[in-house]
Amino acid sequence: MNLKKTLALGLLLLSYTIANAHDFVVTLDGQKVYFNILSKKDKTVEVTYNGSISKKQPTYIDGELTIPAKVKHDNIVYSVVGISAKAFSGADKLTSIVMPMGMTTIGDFAFEGCTLLNKIIFPGNTIKFGQGVFYKCAKIQNVSFGSDWKNIDLKIFRWSDSLTVINIPAKIEKIQNMKSLKNLESITVDINNERFSSIDGILYNKSQNIVYGCPRAYKGNVKIVNGVETINSGAFIDCKEITRIDLPASITTLSFREFSRAVGLKEIIFRSERPIFTAKKESKEVMLLQVANPTIEIIVPKQAKNAYKEALNQTNGEYTELNDTIPYTVETSKMPSIKNIVGVKNFTKYE
Repeated sequence: MNLKKTLALGLLLLSYTIANAHDFVVTLDGQKVYFNILSKKDKTVEVTYNGSISKKQPTYIDGELTIPAKVKHDNIVYSVVGISAKAFSGADKLTSIVMPMGMTTIGDFAFEGCTLLNKIIFPGNTIKFGQGVFYKCAKIQNVSFGSDWKNIDLKIFRWSDSLTVINIPAKIEKIQNMKSLKNLESITVDINNERFSSIDGILYNKSQNIVYGCPRAYKGNVKIVNGVETINSGAFIDCKEITRIDLPASITTLSFREFSRAVGLKEIIFRSERPIFTAKKESKEVMLLQVANPTIEIIVPKQAKNAYKEALNQTNGEYTELNDTIPYTVETSKMPSIKNIVGVKNFTKYE
């Protein structure tokens, strides 16, 4: 065989390999699921789509699907270790997916356009996610994360309009992009988690002296537990539906911009008799609050009312966070007036 024929045959075989996405099909609970062999030596496969890259066939998966850990083909038992790119793309009747232990990868846009997908159960082991895995999956509502996961990046669910509650497993050490879930109302944490805890749906550190974050769609009044010293910058900045925030006397660190977009906020309670510094103007530390609603009431202990009136900044200008150098311009129209400081003998009314 001459060189030209050898090259032509090689290209033909290569194009055939690229074009055909699946190697075999298995019927699971009456539904056809397609698989691609990754390694015959290691006996591993991934779930893929029907057809080819150039002519992908629509999926007919309907309702719930449980992917098995093992599948048999030509008398060989393979381990299912992944879901390929676009494997379930357009499966608009798929409502629930259960993934097996041992599955480690989910490819780009694997569930793109699964418009009825609402329940996902991940395996206990960690997963490597591609891009846009759940793109246009607006109905995702119930998610079970792996028991051995260390990190969770919630950004993968940012297209969901229905994900209102997230449950964090015991071994999670890092949570990213909670604010990407625009309709999240509550976050709960396994009691055995050593890094995080949750009170009334708000995320704290384990010792509960730091508030990490409030879900964006949190509604109503917020009472931060006594003992909290620090509210992480941005913890409440996108919470537009909270109406009151009650800060304990223990609070020492608060960003002046924390409530700058909280349009529904009507009251801020400071239980401390000593006003706290929240910003710097040049080198001077000041008490500044940038708010979305300038008519907001500042409720303080009666005996500390005059101290808060003297401390609350009322001057236009550029300010920086206490531990930063980036300046932000704040107008008086975005500051609460000292006229709106209310002194109370006790806080019984707000319990």
